Amino acid sequence: MNAAFWRIPARAMVVMAVAMTFAMSASHSALAQSGTAKEAPSDPLEKFLSQYVEHAGLPGGVVAIGYGEGNVRYAATGYASVRPETGMTRDRQFYIGSLTKMMTAVVTLQLASEKRIDLADPIGKYLPEEFRDRIANSDRATIRDLLRNSSGIPDYLDGEFFFELVGRDPQHGWRNVELLPLIADREAYFAPGTNYAPSNSNFILLGVMIEAVEGAHSSAVFGRRIFAPAEMTDTSFGSFPRPASLARGFDDANGDGQLEDVTDYDVGDQLADGGVISTAEDMVKFARALFVNGVLLGSNALERATTDTAFAGDGSYGYGLMIGASDWGPVWGHDGIYFGYSAEFSWFPEQDTVVVFLANGRALNEVPSVTSMLMTGLFGAPE
Repeated sequence: MNAAFWRIPARAMVVMAVAMTFAMSASHSALAQSGTAKEAPSDPLEKFLSQYVEHAGLPGGVVAIGYGEGNVRYAATGYASVRPETGMTRDRQFYIGSLTKMMTAVVTLQLASEKRIDLADPIGKYLPEEFRDRIANSDRATIRDLLRNSSGIPDYLDGEFFFELVGRDPQHGWRNVELLPLIADREAYFAPGTNYAPSNSNFILLGVMIEAVEGAHSSAVFGRRIFAPAEMTDTSFGSFPRPASLARGFDDANGDGQLEDVTDYDVGDQLADGGVISTAEDMVKFARALFVNGVLLGSNALERATTDTAFAGDGSYGYGLMIGASDWGPVWGHDGIYFGYSAEFSWFPEQDTVVVFLANGRALNEVPSVTSMLMTGLFGAPE
């Protein structure tokens, strides 16, 4: 569920010879949903995606490009399932992994705007009493520190213990509060606010805080505060039985270089650090609701979320957002991994354009990000 920062170069490493001229000259209308992965693609975007997915060793994927005026371009390729063999379509759901962190940050900022919490509050204020003295830095790390991954609180995914628990009980239905014992009794990475280290625990603890303040589970809170107002009708937290529209997820679970179907493993369905499932279309709606229409956050909260950052190597980290740079201007967003799934979400504020890529696997071969390979086609050569 951790994410890596990026700086998108002017000329990303090319792994396939595909002319990406679609963005500047072609219509922005959506691609048809019909067709299977076996049909030879004729659209340049679909051709690019097909070759990318094949080179990466992914089962399938969907890309969406949302433009400022509201038009959206889609492409889908590969397979949504193998047994039975089913072609990918743009309306499939995927786990979005750490893209969920953006949503957790939005809910946190909404609560702060309503004066129900203060970003300067120590997170320990909202934890069950038995954990307040057991979680490193919880008496000093503020909500702001957690949002920026600058709390120093150790990551519950460090080591294999959580995954051993998943192996014993693959459909457990984990809740945020259940992971507190995995965060407790461990040494801090550093003093709060003095450094940056990505830690999924930060967003688990924010999920515990949100549920304590709202008196409801995250699925209900996010539904009311994000999914409904943004009209994200195909977005929810994961659950069993798996929705029929969910693309089957594939991962190299055995380390043998082969992908296996891992859809039915719960590695955080209900967790605030990565448990949301969504579609490419709904993630474009999320981008517009957050960055364009002001449906989710006011301008002051959004400005703070993207400027109050922690330095993080090749970029910075704001409030649940990667804040990066490209030769075409700033780029905000996140990437995400869930067992059997991967995702990219990149918003270019100067172009009012979002790129979303969702895949039902993790790349077996090393490839650049989809977003980095689309930039020249989208925006032309950098000045």
